[in-house]
Amino acid sequence: MSEKPFWEGKTCEEMANLHVKVTFVAGAVLTGITDCSGHIRRSRNGSVVPISANRGAERFVPYRDIESIELLDDPEYERIDNIEDVREGDVYVGTDGNRYTVLQRTTSNLQPLTVAVINTTFYPHRSYFGYALRPTPKLPDHDGLWLDRVGNTWTMCDGKVHIIRISDGDWCFTRPWFYTDSVQVVNAGPFRPAKAVEA
Repeated sequence: MSEKPFWEGKTCEEMANLHVKVTFVAGAVLTGITDCSGHIRRSRNGSVVPISANRGAERFVPYRDIESIELLDDPEYERIDNIEDVREGDVYVGTDGNRYTVLQRTTSNLQPLTVAVINTTFYPHRSYFGYALRPTPKLPDHDGLWLDRVGNTWTMCDGKVHIIRISDGDWCFTRPWFYTDSVQVVNAGPFRPAKAVEA
């Protein structure tokens, strides 16, 4: 993995809307969302903590009292650090922080993945791999009715779920119950709460 920080060579505009963790030399730590002026906004009324002297299309350069800036991952994604574990549908994150959708694995050892770029594809060199992100399946987390990824209706009660209706089929309440981390439930995800009109 490259030693180059993810923000190096980017403009303040390219750094906008990223969730970051800033560690200051004095030991203070700040997390927040960046804006196009190289700041982290503290409130809606414009209160900011500047982290770069430049702004807009100018190059992003952190102030000297900043020890590090790290990109924070979305909690809805699992981080994958081994390129061999990356699969189709994952989000490929290059050493410069750029993100691409993985289209397929290839047979090349140097360029093992095919990723999507606007209107084309490319085969990044293995050394460009920073890590990958995989969407974590949304699983039922409270009692009630849930729909799985193909429209089957499930019900959750006391930490267990069971399927009560297959798509547009008949209702059946005698099917087995499963814990939410069971393979049957995880493979049916992602789930979303069912609205009354959908159940």
